[in-house]
Amino acid sequence: MMVKNEPAETAFHIADRLKIEGPWDVFAERARRYELHFNGRQIEMVRGPIELEGYGLRVFRYHDGKTRVGFLATTDLSEHGVSETAREATALGEYSTFPAGRVALPPPGQRHPSVEIVDPRLWEDPAGTLQAYVDSLFHAFDGRREVAPSFGSVRATLTETSIANSEGLRVGYPHTTVEFEVAVKSFGGPEGAPPGEYWVNETSRRVTTATLVQRVDDWCRYARDVRRASPSPSGELPVVLPAPILSQILPMVIGARFTGWARLRQIAPEIDTPWGTESLDLLDNGLVPWGIASAPMDDEGTPQRSRQLLRQGRVAGILYDALHGAAFGTPSTGNSVRGTDITGYRDWRRFTGAPNDTSSTLEVRPGAGGTDTELIEAAHDGIWVQQLGWAVPDPISGAFGGELRIGYRIRGGKLAEPIRGGTVGGVVMAPPGAPSLLANLAAIGSHAELSESVLAPSVLVRPLTVAGGQG
Repeated sequence: MMVKNEPAETAFHIADRLKIEGPWDVFAERARRYELHFNGRQIEMVRGPIELEGYGLRVFRYHDGKTRVGFLATTDLSEHGVSETAREATALGEYSTFPAGRVALPPPGQRHPSVEIVDPRLWEDPAGTLQAYVDSLFHAFDGRREVAPSFGSVRATLTETSIANSEGLRVGYPHTTVEFEVAVKSFGGPEGAPPGEYWVNETSRRVTTATLVQRVDDWCRYARDVRRASPSPSGELPVVLPAPILSQILPMVIGARFTGWARLRQIAPEIDTPWGTESLDLLDNGLVPWGIASAPMDDEGTPQRSRQLLRQGRVAGILYDALHGAAFGTPSTGNSVRGTDITGYRDWRRFTGAPNDTSSTLEVRPGAGGTDTELIEAAHDGIWVQQLGWAVPDPISGAFGGELRIGYRIRGGKLAEPIRGGTVGGVVMAPPGAPSLLANLAAIGSHAELSESVLAPSVLVRPLTVAGGQG
């Protein structure tokens, strides 16, 4: 991989100019962003590089057995800017008290494992790689009748992250992130049939054209099926959820409830209590290649590793950053994430946000449920969810419910007619004995797929609530 091994040194330069006592830490980013927007098959706008460099400074002070935490972010890298940022961050700590003793920041000399999170072609030629990808996308639509791309964009961010602290830590790494969207429109055919549209929205670490033709085949089929879809049924039904749907649902709830943040608020599950089906093994694994939440270290510089959250359905671990770990006398698990909160992941400008403890890449271990075809057979009479709109769950209650944009009725153990409309919902996790998605997993598929920050097979949930237009 032709990517330089030296980390960006922004945080190091800031650390060398700080004139304050410890403890403190600096998280910095130097980023370049490239964008290509299209309307139909016409390139409408090309932008980039959009360059941004900045850092967030966090200062700790101790008083009466508690920790005062001040944080400030800036893009002012001048001597005066560093001095003022340090002064203001220290002053802000007077208004933010945390119930913890001394915070153990990661020391230097730790081994940080490697993980694939840099697309080398994108790093070396970002504009050319994006243009080649869009050209391949347009070419994949050649010869297709009554279906075409309506609009879309592809945006790539190339980031050099660096971290330094008062313990002497100096570490960093590069990473790439790609946001892709396209609306595929189906039209023509029988008079009076309204057009159908299937929207693709994805975030990944790389661009690839290897499976693009097959994917466009699928997108076109879904767009056509939107036109002829029947209303969704209603009731408590068996529902098959593939990995892209789980990636919309799991991180917000698991990343909030399985944390020291939740434990402070007495809403985290107790260790060794059953919160999932006995066949469920759930891990937080920041070393999954190409996961958008994977990295060699967390945002405080603690090395990443795999952490068990559920073992055979029983709670096996809680996630901590350095601050929340200090509140419970436990070390960080490597789960500090900046520039985001319990509402989701952001690919750049993360230096602008103070860190919080949350999940990295979630991994659902494959089970004995077999292929998607076998899961559909096991469902017998239910639905397959292909796309769920606005399924954003509540991180505290775990409740979710999204619009069924396109799915398929399962009849007699086989996929039948397309359906759309209404909602599919439930609760991701609930106390022992209460129904939930994790507790109602009737079968877990045998082949895992990476979708954004979730590595998981398709699962059969029996049941979920479907509120559609049919009785």
